Amino acid sequence: MLEKKKILWLCSYPLTEVGRKSTGTWLNSMLEALLERDELEMYNISFGKVNGFTRMDYKNLTQWVVPHERPDRKGLASPRTIGFVQKLEKEIGPDLIHVWGTENTWGMLVARKLLQAPALLDIQGIVSEIAKVYTGGLTNKELVQCIGLKEILLPNRFLYFTARTFAKRGIFEKFVIRNFRHVSVQSEWVKSHIEIINPDCRIIPTGLLLRKEFYESRAWSIREPGYPVIFTSSSGSIPYKGLHVAFRALAVLKRKFPTIRLRVVGSIHDTNIRFMKKGYSAWLMREARKLGIAGSVEWLGALDAAGIVEQLQASDVALVTSYIESYCLALAEAMVVGVPSVASYAGAIPELGKHNESVLFFPVGDAVSCASQVEKILVDPGLATTLSGNARATGLERNNRERIATRQVQIYNQVLGDKLKASSTGIGNQAFSTNIKKQVE
Repeated sequence: MLEKKKILWLCSYPLTEVGRKSTGTWLNSMLEALLERDELEMYNISFGKVNGFTRMDYKNLTQWVVPHERPDRKGLASPRTIGFVQKLEKEIGPDLIHVWGTENTWGMLVARKLLQAPALLDIQGIVSEIAKVYTGGLTNKELVQCIGLKEILLPNRFLYFTARTFAKRGIFEKFVIRNFRHVSVQSEWVKSHIEIINPDCRIIPTGLLLRKEFYESRAWSIREPGYPVIFTSSSGSIPYKGLHVAFRALAVLKRKFPTIRLRVVGSIHDTNIRFMKKGYSAWLMREARKLGIAGSVEWLGALDAAGIVEQLQASDVALVTSYIESYCLALAEAMVVGVPSVASYAGAIPELGKHNESVLFFPVGDAVSCASQVEKILVDPGLATTLSGNARATGLERNNRERIATRQVQIYNQVLGDKLKASSTGIGNQAFSTNIKKQVE
């Protein structure tokens, strides 16, 4: 029997039985698929709501959770946390460390050579690119209108300053990317950006797994005549997701479809301080009243996978209005269910479907064009049926569970194979990093 490869994940949150209702849902799906593989032994270290370093195993996953903390000026976790991770690495002896995303401090441990095992960086989003469109095309006047009590008491929550924070984090992000030899990406759009940041790394295409409820869902079918329903989602009070564009498109559509409804899934109204809404959320409410659509918007809150599937199947159109996406989980889920979808032509979104065949696209931020594409689906059952069938076929093929899981194991073997070749020729990570001109000090 072959000895199992030890894979140590470093990610943003613990993997547990309770399904997530926001970002990062694909990690649980990938873990479930890999735990079925006899050739892997899985470990995970993540941040979580704990008071101290906590062992929190899940199924056959050996897992530790460390308290959330702010990175220091070098983008690193506290010395205590670093020491704990280094101790675990020594005890586990992983064959490979898989860092999920650049949004947390884990990548910096590898970039600064504080961990010794071969490492793979998976890009979940490009912070420096998000910073450029963080405010979602809002005018200066609208940005000022997004200042509420929360932003007055906590100025760093003001959208302008949040965008600047993302830009600063982007500096650390580029440092991390430049210091990884292997980077996996989910789209050609991400690949093109990584090639600019680190032209010498090996970029490896990967896939994204959905939750089992989407694969097991019945195919969408045209609803009985009645009031039209548009489904959309927003993971938080984040302007670059473009919910205000959806509102403006709804106002246009309401002229021809007075009974139309927009159902919004997500935690956009969640706040850390109960009596204060985030400024963007409060502004959206005022904008809805101004546009005359307040009564046409239904807030569903955060839903699990089964809840999202149910809402998708009860909708006429799925709508994605983002200003940037490194993949687009929301569109991938809608396509697998087979809901006719309208999406902005932003980032990697156009890679998921073909215009007029499986998805209808509109220019980023163009609410009128967005409304026009939605209307096409609402008035043409033939088009809706064609889009639905093509979308489901495309989605089930692209997000095939078995193939993506097999591909992930192949990626691990490829990274380890490259490490062996580098060792035999005397080429290591230190030599790999010599071409970096500017380091974050």
